[in-house]
Amino acid sequence: MKRILFITTLFSGIIGFSQEEEIVEIMEVEETVIESTESGNVNQYYQNNSTDIVTGEIDKTLLIFKGKNSSLYGLKDKSGKVLVKPIFNSINSYGSTKDRIRASLSYGKEGIIDPKGNIIIPFEYSSFYYNNTHNIYTTNKDGKSYLFDYYGNKLLKESYDEISIEDNYFKVKENGFYGILSADGEELLPIKYDQINYFQQENWFLITKNGVDNIIYNNGKNVFGNKFTSVSKLDYYFKFILVEKNGKFGIVDKTGNDITPITFDAVDKNYNGNFFIIKQNGKWGLYNIVFKKFLIEPSYDNVKMLSNNYYLLQSQNKKTLIDILHNKKVDFTPYDEVNNYISKNIAVVKVDGLRGAVNIDSGKLIIPTKYNYLDVNSNYIKASLPDNRLSDIYNYDGDPIYTDVSFIKNLNNNYNYSKITSKGKMGLMYKGKEIVPTEYDQIKDFNKSVFVLVKKDKKSALVSIVDGSFLIPLSTDPISVDIEKNIVSYKKKKYSIRLNKLVEIK
Repeated sequence: MKRILFITTLFSGIIGFSQEEEIVEIMEVEETVIESTESGNVNQYYQNNSTDIVTGEIDKTLLIFKGKNSSLYGLKDKSGKVLVKPIFNSINSYGSTKDRIRASLSYGKEGIIDPKGNIIIPFEYSSFYYNNTHNIYTTNKDGKSYLFDYYGNKLLKESYDEISIEDNYFKVKENGFYGILSADGEELLPIKYDQINYFQQENWFLITKNGVDNIIYNNGKNVFGNKFTSVSKLDYYFKFILVEKNGKFGIVDKTGNDITPITFDAVDKNYNGNFFIIKQNGKWGLYNIVFKKFLIEPSYDNVKMLSNNYYLLQSQNKKTLIDILHNKKVDFTPYDEVNNYISKNIAVVKVDGLRGAVNIDSGKLIIPTKYNYLDVNSNYIKASLPDNRLSDIYNYDGDPIYTDVSFIKNLNNNYNYSKITSKGKMGLMYKGKEIVPTEYDQIKDFNKSVFVLVKKDKKSALVSIVDGSFLIPLSTDPISVDIEKNIVSYKKKKYSIRLNKLVEIK
C-alpha cells in the first residue's frame, strides 16, 4: 500500500506538488522510488506499446526510452524489458553507469538512481560529476558544492562554493579563498589562501597569499623552513625553484641547494633550458646556470625571450635581436614589435599596426609591413591584407607567388599541395611553388591520386600534380575518372596512370 501511495505522490510532484511534500513522502519509503518489473503489472502495462522511442544507451546495457504519448523517460534492458517506468523529466547517459543513473523529475533538479529506480541521491541538485577513481560525486545546489559517496552518503559536514578532488585531498573554496581538507573532512590547510595548487609527485602545496608564493606541506609547514621569504615553482617537476631571501632572488633545487647565487634583483620565470633572464643592478641580462655566468651582460632595459634561442634586447630606443647560438645580432630598431615565435629564420614584425617579415640571416625586410596578419606555414607565408578577405602568398625568400588570394585548400589532406583561388580562377601550389597557374575555372582532385581534373572555357584536361605536366591536353571531349579502379576514360579509350604516364588499356 505504501508503494502505491508513493507512486501517486511522485506523479503529483511532477504536476504541481511542492518539493517539500515530495521529499517527506520519499523519506517514508525505505527502498523503491518507482515500481520495477518485479511488480507484475509493469510489463503488462507496456505489452501492447509499439511506439516507445529509444533515445539513449548506458554502458551498452540499459536503454533510455520515451514513453507512449509522453515526454517522460524510463529505462529498459536490452531485451526490451521495462525496468523503470517513464516518469522522469530526463535521464542523462553522460556521467551515468549501468548501476548509477543521473535522472531528474523537474528541470534543473537532478538525482541519482539505480536500475530499479531506488533513490541514491535525491532530486535536489543542478549537476553531477562522477570521479570514478574515488567513487565520489561532486554536485551543486543553490550555488554551493557538495560531495557524495557511491552509496549517497554526504562526505563533508558543510557545503562550499567550490570543491575539487586533489589526489587524496579535497580542495575547497569559500568566500574567494582556498583551503585543503583531508578525506575525512578535517581541515589541513585553512581556507585563507588566494590560490592552492597540489603536486602529487612531491606531496607539496604551492600556495599564494597576498601575491606571495610559497611551498608547504599538508600540515602548513614550509618545505624549506624559514630559509626563504618566498618560494615559486618554475617547472612542473620542481627541477628549478625560484626563491627570495632578504629581498634578493635566485634559483635552488628541490633540496634547497643553490643553483645560482641568491643575489639578483629579479629572475624572469620564462626560461630556455639553462638560460635565464636575470636582473642585476637594475639592468637585465642572460645568465647560464651551468657555467654560472652571464652570456649577455646585464646592461639592457629589457630582455625578451623569443624562440629557437633568439632574444630581443632593448636599451632606450634601440632594439637588437640576437641569436645566442651563433652570436649573431640584427638591428630591429625600425620595428615597433616582434612576434614571439620565429620560424624558418623568419621574424614577423609590426610597424604602425601592420605586419611584415624580416629574414634573420640577412636582416632585411623581405615582406613589406602592409598586412594585418602573417602566418608562416610549413611551405609558404600567408599574408592577410587589412580587409582580411584577400591574402598574398610568399615563399621564404619573400618572393610573391600569388596575389589577391581569396581561398586556400589543402589537396587530398596533404599539406604539401594547396588549391589556390585568386581573382575567381584556380591554380595549384606544391611546397610553396606554383605547378598549375591560377587560370582555370575549376580544379577537381581525387583521393590519393597523382593528378587533377582541370576545366577552362568548357574544356577539360588531366594534369599531373607531380610536375604540372598535361596527361590529357585541354579538349572539349569529356574525361571521366574511376578512381577506385584507377581508370581514365577519354575519346572512347581507357587508360591507367603508371609512373606519371597515361597508359592505354587494351
